[in-house]
Amino acid sequence: MSDLSWIYGYGFLGIRLFELPSLLICLLLVLSAGYLFSVPRKYQIVLVLHCFLPFVLNDVLFSASYMPDQFKYWRGVNSIRSGEIEIFEALSDQGNVLQASALLALIPFPTPVSVISLGFYNTFLYIILFIILHVKKIFTHLSTWFYLLFPSLALYTALSLRETLIFFFMITAIVYARESKIFKSTICIVPIYLIKIQNFYILGPIVLLYFIFNVAKKGMSLTKAIVISAIGLAVLLVSAPIAIPIVNSARVSMFVEDGGDPKDISLITGAGDFVFQGLTSAFYFLSKPLPWEATSALQLIQSFENVFVLLILFLVTRQAWKKQLDKLTFWLLFMALGMSVYGLVVANYGTAVRYRYAFVVIYVLFVCADCNITQLFKKKKNTNHMQPSINSLKHKVE
Repeated sequence: MSDLSWIYGYGFLGIRLFELPSLLICLLLVLSAGYLFSVPRKYQIVLVLHCFLPFVLNDVLFSASYMPDQFKYWRGVNSIRSGEIEIFEALSDQGNVLQASALLALIPFPTPVSVISLGFYNTFLYIILFIILHVKKIFTHLSTWFYLLFPSLALYTALSLRETLIFFFMITAIVYARESKIFKSTICIVPIYLIKIQNFYILGPIVLLYFIFNVAKKGMSLTKAIVISAIGLAVLLVSAPIAIPIVNSARVSMFVEDGGDPKDISLITGAGDFVFQGLTSAFYFLSKPLPWEATSALQLIQSFENVFVLLILFLVTRQAWKKQLDKLTFWLLFMALGMSVYGLVVANYGTAVRYRYAFVVIYVLFVCADCNITQLFKKKKNTNHMQPSINSLKHKVE
């Protein structure tokens, strides 16, 4: 593979000129989808604006080196596209960088010339996913705007990372599960096993429960959810001697990978601590970084975003609790499982936001779809129009 640094000789604007074909593909996709699938113009405008995001993130809002993993996927895709690494060799690699790179390399886009390029690959997936959710009628008015305007989703789907691939396959696996299409749902779960095995072990049982209990039609009773939670707690206790060393190793590895000192990470000390942290880490993972924990401008922005997201989650959950508790229960179980697993192993705030956004979006999308939540605040019934009729009736009686 040739030296990829040649692109930097063209300067800030020159690099972006090489990305114009990718931008054009994304724009054409938005306009074509708008015409073919009757996507409202207001949504098309937001999608068009999203197409330009890769230009204004890396080396504009922050240095590309702030998220160095982007360079790994950029080099990986170039190695596969150049023939240096066979695609099946990449898919069978022990790590997950080449496996994700192989999947990205299959996307019909020009070869990535800079670290910005894969941001357009991911933007393409983001638009395709929007079309799928629109055509399948998963969206409600509220969840459409949440999908389009959630800052973390916009950010990570315009960067050169694997997170959009994971997000894409998680959503499509659930979409097909709702339609009872077992084969298609399974096909979508397989790539998650290759590139993010933690998400596979979270999503796999959830999709299985979705099929078993036919959640899309019947929901899941609170009693069943409590029984499943109790079984999960029992498994947690029984597996503690084996699981604690594995979890501690993962905590240290991820903390060091994010630039931390292994001496600064607290380890789980016993079965009691393991269960306690397993039960309490979910909400903290969902909400961190808190405003007073932010150590950078980006983290401060993310902390304020968390406040609004938690408010939205509360309002959506409150409405769903009143309307369709049986269906909400399933998604609460999904959220608790995902947040607990990551809460146990992730200490870095930025990493927490990066891993969390997919679960938040999935929760809002499918709670809104299954429980028919169309707006944040339920409109009060207007009874004023009934008053004239009542007065008229009284007059006739008199």
